This record gives sequence, C-alpha cells and structure tokens, in this order.
Amino acid sequence: MKDLIKSILPHGIVELYREYYDDKVNHDIKVINFQVNNYCNSRCVMCDIWKQNDQNNINIQQFKAILQDSLFKNVQHIGITGGEPTLTKNLVEYFQTAIETLPSVIGLSLITNSLIPQQIKNMIKSISNLCKANGKSFSVMISLDGVKEVHDLNRGREGNYEKAVGIINWLKQEKISFSTGTTITKFNVWNLDQLLNFIINNSIYGRFRIGEFINRLYNNTEEHTKILRNFDENEIYQLLLFFSKLEYHYETDETVKNTYRSIKHMLQGGQRLIECPYKNREAINLDCHGGLAYCAPKSKVIGNMLQDSGRHIYAKNIKVLDEIKKNHCMNCIHDYHAEATDELKDMLETEKKYKNLINITSYTNLKDQITLSYSETGTYKYRLFIVGWYGTETVGDKAILGGVLDYYFDKYGKDNVEVSISSLYPFITERTIKELNINSKVIPVYSERFLQWSSIADEIVVGGGPLMELEELALIEWAFKLARRNQKKTTVFGSGIGPLYSDERKGAVKEILSLSNNIYLRDNKSVIFAKEMTGREDIENIGDPSIKYLEKINSSIVPVKNTNKLSCYFRQLTSEYLGELPHEQFLSFREKFEQGLAKNIIYLCQQTGMVPHFYAMHNFIIGNDDRDFNYNFVEKYFNGTEVYIENKLSTIETIVESMKGSQLNLCMRFHSVVFANTLNTNFLAIDYTSGGKINSYLMERNKINRMTVMSNIIQDETLLYRTMQN
Repeated sequence: MKDLIKSILPHGIVELYREYYDDKVNHDIKVINFQVNNYCNSRCVMCDIWKQNDQNNINIQQFKAILQDSLFKNVQHIGITGGEPTLTKNLVEYFQTAIETLPSVIGLSLITNSLIPQQIKNMIKSISNLCKANGKSFSVMISLDGVKEVHDLNRGREGNYEKAVGIINWLKQEKISFSTGTTITKFNVWNLDQLLNFIINNSIYGRFRIGEFINRLYNNTEEHTKILRNFDENEIYQLLLFFSKLEYHYETDETVKNTYRSIKHMLQGGQRLIECPYKNREAINLDCHGGLAYCAPKSKVIGNMLQDSGRHIYAKNIKVLDEIKKNHCMNCIHDYHAEATDELKDMLETEKKYKNLINITSYTNLKDQITLSYSETGTYKYRLFIVGWYGTETVGDKAILGGVLDYYFDKYGKDNVEVSISSLYPFITERTIKELNINSKVIPVYSERFLQWSSIADEIVVGGGPLMELEELALIEWAFKLARRNQKKTTVFGSGIGPLYSDERKGAVKEILSLSNNIYLRDNKSVIFAKEMTGREDIENIGDPSIKYLEKINSSIVPVKNTNKLSCYFRQLTSEYLGELPHEQFLSFREKFEQGLAKNIIYLCQQTGMVPHFYAMHNFIIGNDDRDFNYNFVEKYFNGTEVYIENKLSTIETIVESMKGSQLNLCMRFHSVVFANTLNTNFLAIDYTSGGKINSYLMERNKINRMTVMSNIIQDETLLYRTMQN
C-alpha cells in the first residue's frame, strides 16, 4: 500500500511528508560508534567477529557521503572500532574524512588489540598528528583483560599481553592520550585485582566492563552463554568486591562510578541504574557496510545509509528502538556511561541524608532533639540487633559474629532469637551470614530501617571489633541512644578499645560505654581503660568471641600437612597504629619495614627450605584487601623466588585449613594471631599495633615470646629465623 501511494503521489509531496514525519521523531545524535571493518586478528572468547571473513566495507567516498547526512550535523565524537580497525590499511583517511565532514566534531577515538605493534604505532602517530593539526582531541583504548597469560587466554592470542604493554609504554612516551579497556568473562574474574594493581602501579587509567551479549559481536550463541554473564556465587561476590574497589579506591569520575554502581546492582539481581545515550537518542551505531543500528548490543540493522537518508531511517524505524527499550535496556549491563536514573539518584540521596545524620558531630548536636517512634510488630522471639563494623568484616570478624550468635543462641535457644545485623556495606554481610549459615536480616546503616531496628529490638549488641578512632562510632552511639530511649537493653560484647587519639573519638567511646547496660571486653588493657574512662567496676574481660567459635569448628577441619609451607597473613600497614607520626616519616618507616620483612622471609626460607604462601584475612577494599598487599609485596621483593599467592575468597574454613596445614604461620593481622594460637599451631606474630591488641592478647596468654616488633625486623634480617628456633 505504501508503495502504491508513493507511485500515485507526486514526488515532491512524498518528500514533504517524509520531512514532516522525520521531524516528528526527536533526536540529537552526538556520538557515532563506527565499525570501520568486520574482521579481526584476535580470537576473543567473548566475540565471534574473527569467524566472519567479511572483507567488505564502505570506501572513503561513501563514508564521506554518509557523514554528510543531516542526522550527524551535531555529532561531537566519533569512535572508530572494528573488528580490529588497524587492519584497515587506509584507516587514517577515515579519521581525516570524519574531521573534514562532521561540522561539530571535537573528539575522535580508536580501540585496538595491539597485535601488529609497528603498524599500529604508525597509524596512531599519524592520526594523533592529524587531530592536533585540526584542533581535535584524540584518544586510544587498549584492550587489556588481565596480566600475562590471562589476557592472552581471554583474547585468544599468545603473546598479546606483551604487545599490549609495549603499545602502552609507547603511548606514554609519545604523550598520546590513552586508557585500557577490560572485558570481564569467566576466564579473567580471578585476575582482575592483579590487573588493577598493574594499572595503578604503572599510572594507567583503565575502565572495566562485564562482557555482554552484543549483536554486532555475533556472540548470541549457546557457547557464549557459558562465559558471558554466567558467574557463580563466588565469582559474583568477587566482582562485587572488585567494582567496589573501583568505586571507592580508583575511579574519580562520578559518571563512571555510577556505571560501576549500576553493574553491582545488576550483579545482585537488580535492573540497570544508569541511562544510555543510544536509548536516549544521543548516539548511533554505524557499521562498515553503511548499516545503521540504534545500538550495538540489541538493535538489528534498521537500514543502509548508502540507500536512504539516515534521518529518515532513524525516524521510520523508531518502533524498533521502543521495543529495545521495553525488552532489553533495563537488563543491559554494557558500559555506556550516562547520567544516573531516578532510582539511583534516590538511592544516593537517601544514603547521603543518613550519612549526614549518622556522624559524631550530628549525634552530639541532635541526640536530645530527635524523637522517633516506631510501632513494634508482635513476635514471640527475642529480637537481637547486632551493630558495629559489619559490612567491612574480615575473616576474624566473621568468626566473632559466629561466637556472638552462638552465645545468644545458647542463652535463649536458636529458634527463639530473631537476628538482625546492621551493615555499612550490606552485600558483604549478606555473604557473611551465608558462610555462617545464619538466618538473619541485614539492615543498611544509612537507612530508616537502622533507626527503626535500633528502637524496637530487645537488645542491641556491639558484636566485637575495636572501639577505635573511627567516625563510624556514631552508628553505635545512635543505636544505643535510641535503644535506651525505648527501654531496650544495650551490650558491648567482646570488643577492644583503641587506638584512640582525638578528643572527639574518645568522647564517642565514653558515650557508648555510658549508654551500655553490659560491657564485656576482650582484653585486660581495654577493661582498665574503660574503667578509668567511666568509673564503672562492672566491666568484664570475656576474651575475643571468635575463640569459642574456632574451638567449635576446629576438629571438623582436617588439612593435609605440608612440612615446607610457610603461611603468611599480612596486611597493609596503616598510619593509625603509629600514633601521630608525620606522613612522610610514616611512609619511610613502612617501606623500611616491608624491606626488612621480605629479607627476613627470604632468609628464613633459605635456612629451612620452606616456601612462602600468602593468604588474605580480608578481601574488601574498605579495611584494605590483603590480596593487594600480597601481590605488590611479592612483585617488589620476591622476583625469581618460589611463592604461592591465594587469589580466591577467604573464609573461616579456608584460613583454618591453611594454618593447620602449615609448618609455620607468620601472622600480622590481629585475628590471624588469634586463629593461629587458638588452633594450637606453630606461629610467630608481628606486632603492627605498637604495643596494642596483639601485645595484650599474647601477654595474657604468656606467649609474648612468640611476638616480634617492626623496628627489630627492620634492623635484623635473621630475626624471624632465630625467633622460630627458640
């Protein structure tokens, strides 16, 4: 019928109708993603372009004609990809044509796999000079999916990693703007931390994406479902840890942070939390045949610009975009960086609101002004609300939680206790309760629910951990204040005290203790400090709650003993344990300590034949992921030395097994000392707390001879070996 109408109506009327219809579809295309070719010399596991053998592509004249379309009049950036774009011999001409033809373009970019280094360097240099001469920005993205063989595996080419590093170093020398791009599949999940350490240590900027099913990559196959978005529980948790590391420690661009927040949300079963320039009619995909698609991941080719106006193609197929938005957009994890959705904005605003409330200054100013009232739903169970540093828990903290809950389950009966746990980062605590096989609610600290549970629970318990120089002491202040206002019980259970330096934090700890019905601490030094601070005599030392939990599970874990295994449980030395030492002096001391520690380990292993194995008591960036310390420590000091680094997730059971299977455990994390001693293993402790909790713990158990101090390690590379001999 449409063809019949066209044949009857005069040509001019048809064109007027098209102009009218095209104008009714609003769009403002600012970005073109152009695939200059459809062939590749990589063999990437997430992409099948390399299987296509498609050698056809539009020539320069055709490319110029396409870019002259009014659809592209406002384009500010064009990214040229492939395939592998540098396989196109006249690639530079495509860049030149884009500069000459797009009236509003200000930036151009290129992605490469680095496989043909000299050709790539020549092309990039020419394109860079071309862009400079025309006042346009230019940047390169280098595909980098892992360190060494992991990158080669994901990209399907042996030796690709070394070539990529070579191109990176050359780009740095040439001062050409670049970044790395990492596509995450099942093949490289466990190498991401090492890759990020490489990127940070070499002052590189990198971005990370989850591999997605993308139409133009021909990866919507059964084979690809095995490696794309098919992560098991451990892999998902590792990815949540990794994207948190990017969000809190590495990325500075708030828009990219929002992308990482969205990815984390989707990994946990939620929907996309960021907009998309393709969905919002601000970007378009153009293939090497002139085909137009609304986006790369889910759009079909909607028309060919060699045959029809791009503006008309875009307008007449708009129902295709509507279908994509309806059926795919909210589940698309691809990293098109754009503004936050209203849902994410609300989440961030809510978190900000409660962070402004739950801090020490706000507590001090508002504690007697805010009145909250919550209705209590009827329940026969004893409602237990555990607060503290949960959401940042180490393996030791997990054992503490197990010990605290065992105490209350024994006291009231497991079936008679309803447990809720506050969490600064809820996905961490969700994992913890799963590992402990606990039925519990996880309550975000920065939420209305935290205030509610603080008000209605029968007992609010600080579940272990130190009351120390942290702003987050305010969450305990608020929880206890609301509990006491509602005639509920408050208990400090198995905590230590310190280090404390500022009057504000000391005041917060004093407030917490004054609001406590019961104070049970983990060491004599903390008890003495608390008694002096409060004047109370009803303060008891019950030991660390993790001890009883470890004693409970010890006999069930029977490892294979390795007589040449030296297990190391180290952490990054942080400044709060060295008092008010000036920052530069602290950094100098830390470097000397690490050098001395490495020399001691190497000497010890030379004398005994043991092989160092590095384990992590903590896997989260908040509190420092011990795996990062291990990677950097080994790379810096153990080149050419036989070592083992555990890169997987740490649980109570895996740490217990590693300790019980070792000839000697070298412990720095406080709870690694507690574990090693409780499990009755052969161990040496390194006191990084400057006479604090490690010293107190070992003194009370008459095992101070198992402890060394950092200054002695710096001075004597034989110290650990000689101490072991005693």
